[in-house]
Amino acid sequence: MKEIVSILFLSCFILQATAQDLHEDALTAASYAYAHAKKAHGANNVFHTQEYADKAIESFRKAEDLAAQCECMEANETAYQATTDLESALEQDTYERSRFYVKRAKELGSTLLEQLTKCRVDSQNAVAQNPVEAKEAAIAEASEEVEQKQQELEEKRRQLNLEQQRLEQQIAEQNKLKAEFEAKRAAELKQQTAIKAKAELALKKLETALQELSIVLNEDATFQAQKDYLRSQSDLENETLDDTKNFYVDRAKELTRTAMKQFAGNAEN
Repeated sequence: MKEIVSILFLSCFILQATAQDLHEDALTAASYAYAHAKKAHGANNVFHTQEYADKAIESFRKAEDLAAQCECMEANETAYQATTDLESALEQDTYERSRFYVKRAKELGSTLLEQLTKCRVDSQNAVAQNPVEAKEAAIAEASEEVEQKQQELEEKRRQLNLEQQRLEQQIAEQNKLKAEFEAKRAAELKQQTAIKAKAELALKKLETALQELSIVLNEDATFQAQKDYLRSQSDLENETLDDTKNFYVDRAKELTRTAMKQFAGNAEN
């Protein structure tokens, strides 16, 4: 009888030690996962964010597997969700969206450490009191908690999906407005280019006509030609259609005023 008791005691001790090692390994993996997730969240560009996120995924997966072996089902689900979020972070093409999923994974990493710590303490207490009954009670409690957490996670997933849909809709609307603006600007620039060509040709003809008229009225007179109405394409890109029109109107007025002053001088002579 004593031998049987000794064997049972030794078996319980071995089980307890094995469980303790599993919990320690799970906590170690979770610590690495949380550290990598924090680095990913603290990165200032999408490359480093995803680089650390990739490292965190490996540690979260290890923690997920060890949590299952420890029968820490809540921690197992948390590690799985963190892995899912990090995988989503790797699929994003912008820093903001990638960091959005990394932030959630980092928060889950902190929660995972708390869950594993609690699970280890509960396991130690259960083994110390009554290994068999504690195990059965823990399984029943864990199953109930897992079901509740699954429902909560499902609701969170639903809310996150709605949030992601709203985000995608906002991005789509912004892209649409950007495309409309670019199309409108391209059409306006086309009009500006046409006005530039016609206005400069007309001003050149006007200048030539005024030069000829000046010579007719006074052979010795020389009309002061102006070429400041000739512009480059880049000038148009930095102004509106109205700005372009006003520029050539002002040049025409200036050319006319110059001609009137010179003709007035010719008349006095």
